[in-house]
Amino acid sequence: MNKCRTDAKVYVSQNDWIRFFLKDDQNVFGVTLLLMNPIISQSWSLLRLYWALEGKSRQTLSGVFLYVLVIILVTSYIFGAPEPTVWMGIFWVILLFSAVNIGVLSYLQETGGRRLYYMQLVDPLAVYLAKSLYILLLLLMVSILTLLLMAVFHGWPVVQPVFIWFGIGLGCLGLALLFGFLAAIGSQTRSSATLSTVISFPLIIGLMMLAGKIANGGLLTGSTFDLVKMEVLMLVGLDLIIGGLGILLFTYIWRD
Repeated sequence: MNKCRTDAKVYVSQNDWIRFFLKDDQNVFGVTLLLMNPIISQSWSLLRLYWALEGKSRQTLSGVFLYVLVIILVTSYIFGAPEPTVWMGIFWVILLFSAVNIGVLSYLQETGGRRLYYMQLVDPLAVYLAKSLYILLLLLMVSILTLLLMAVFHGWPVVQPVFIWFGIGLGCLGLALLFGFLAAIGSQTRSSATLSTVISFPLIIGLMMLAGKIANGGLLTGSTFDLVKMEVLMLVGLDLIIGGLGILLFTYIWRD
């Protein structure tokens, strides 16, 4: 009973602050921050929970790292020291399938009972943001490991690393937002991996083409961002579209 009264006081207090902010049109940003604070707090708590669970089980990271190591060893035996464009293609193929595995495994670990428990505690938007950030962190770790192993076994043809890091950052962000949303759809069915991959195929092609084009600038001497400015803008726009769709539709899918 005391908890209900406390929650009611907090709710009334929050509404009073919202009414105060709405008296001035210039405080719209303050209202947005006020409403987003619980979601940000919940997302941060869920992200810490996901990371702690991954640290205990290490199921996702160990599986993906083993996959990366095997693929690099096999391609090293077949190609030796490949051409720079082939080197870049191998990297993006590894990153793509790693993203699929990470996205699917992140939702398969949640049983129906755990999902129902989350529904009662947190906002669906917080789940989507936490899942996307969790997948993004794992993808960045996999990217760093892949680059290190490829530099050892395939050589290092990159002349300007800033281009490849820029492409990796925007590409991983788009993949994290995409699989954070689509893996939730796939988790509703038995064939989650197949369904997630098929649905996301058109967007994956666009993400890979744009990110690869940006990263290829690092293979050329004297490249400037003017050469890939259009690709950067298109990739940023695509990431925003994917994130916007995820925020709008994730709530209905998660509650279904």
